[in-house]
Amino acid sequence: MPHAIDPQSPVPLYHQIAESIRAAIASGSLRPGEALTPLRQAAEHWGVNVHTVRHAYTALAREGLLKTHRGAQGTRVVGGGQLVRLPPKPGTSLATFLESITDEAERRYGLTPTALVNLLQRPRGNADRNVYVVECSRWQAESHAHELSSQYDVDAVPWPLQDGEPPEGVVLATYFHYNDVRKSWPRRLSSVHFASIHPDPLLRDVFADATSVCVCEMDQDTVEAVAADLIALFEPGRPEVRTRVAENPNALVPDRRGRADPHLFAPRAWAELTDDVRAHPNVFELRYILDQRDLQALADREGWPSRSHANAREHS
Repeated sequence: MPHAIDPQSPVPLYHQIAESIRAAIASGSLRPGEALTPLRQAAEHWGVNVHTVRHAYTALAREGLLKTHRGAQGTRVVGGGQLVRLPPKPGTSLATFLESITDEAERRYGLTPTALVNLLQRPRGNADRNVYVVECSRWQAESHAHELSSQYDVDAVPWPLQDGEPPEGVVLATYFHYNDVRKSWPRRLSSVHFASIHPDPLLRDVFADATSVCVCEMDQDTVEAVAADLIALFEPGRPEVRTRVAENPNALVPDRRGRADPHLFAPRAWAELTDDVRAHPNVFELRYILDQRDLQALADREGWPSRSHANAREHS
C-alpha cells in the first residue's frame, strides 16, 4: 500500500491519499486491473474515516485512473503509466506553490489558510448553505443575521427560538441561549455554533457626556447582566448605570416632561416596544453585536469568503 500521510499537513487528507495512489499508479507499483484495498481496510491503514478514503477514490475515478465495480471486483486501476506530471517552473518548490495558492485565495476571496483547507475538505456541492441565526426575538435574530451577511458571503436566515428547530444546516446561536438550545433541540447541540455577544462599542461615543443612563429589561436577572456588560463597556464610574424592570417594557418610557436619563432598552425589551415609544427622544436601543473573533473562527471552519472580497469580484 502507498506511503503514509501527514495529519499535520495543511493539504487535505483525501488529497494526500489520492496523490499517494496516483504516484503508485504512475510508478507501476499499482498495475492496470489491480484492485485497491477495500474502503474499511484502507481507512484503518491511513488512520482516517471511510468517507475520506471514498473521497480520494472518487477523485481518482473522475480522472479516469480508477473504476469502481459492484460486487467482489471492488475498485480497480484502469490504466498505468498514463499520468502526466507537468514539471515545476524553474526555481518553484512545493512550498512556494502552496504559498501562491493561499495568497490567491486571500486576495480573491478573503479566505484565510485555515478557511481554504476546511473548504477543500468539504464534500463537493456543499459550499453554499443557509446559516440559521438563532435568537430569542425576531428583532435580535434579524439584527445578528444582518451582521453575518454583511461580513461574509452567506445566506443568513433569522430564526427566533419560538419558531422551533431550524432545518438541517449551519446553526449560529449566542452563548446566552446555550441552555435554551440544549433543552429545545438536544440532538442538535453538538452541531450548533455558539458566539459571544457584547454591547456595541459605539455606545461609548453616544453617551460619552451622559452622567447616568438607565437600562430597561423585563426581569431582574437579565437587567443585572445587561447592566454589568454596559459598566464593563464604559469608563469606570462614568456614566452611572441604573436599572428598571417591568413585564411590559412600554411602561418604562420616561416622562416627556423635564430632563430624563437616557433609557437603554436591551434587545428583548426593545423588540416589545411600540413605534411611539421607540420615537421618544430619551429612548435608545442597547444593541448587542456578535464577537468578531468567534465569527472569524466559524468562517474559517466553514470556509466562508468575506463579503468585501465578494463585492470586489462583482465589480471587477
